Amino acid sequence: MSDRTPHDRQTAPAKMRREPQVLEADELTVYEAIATLRRRLGSAELATTTGLSEETVRAAVDRLTDLEMIETGKDGTTLGPNTWDVHGSNQG
Repeated sequence: MSDRTPHDRQTAPAKMRREPQVLEADELTVYEAIATLRRRLGSAELATTTGLSEETVRAAVDRLTDLEMIETGKDGTTLGPNTWDVHGSNQG
């Protein structure tokens, strides 16, 4: 993880947006599921995987998409550009 904080004036706003410390617990849970499984996931599968409601998952996906941490498409969501990872994820 980054040692920068959201209030660090030397951090460019676009980069700061992608830092994990700006996420709420549900958003982080959804991001970690996507980052760990490393494949496209729909909201129903994310709800099952995370134990969150589909409504909560959709709200988290919307926010993560706005933050450019994930990418959404007709086939589901996948990781977006980032500089941090989830320990033990399927990286290959």
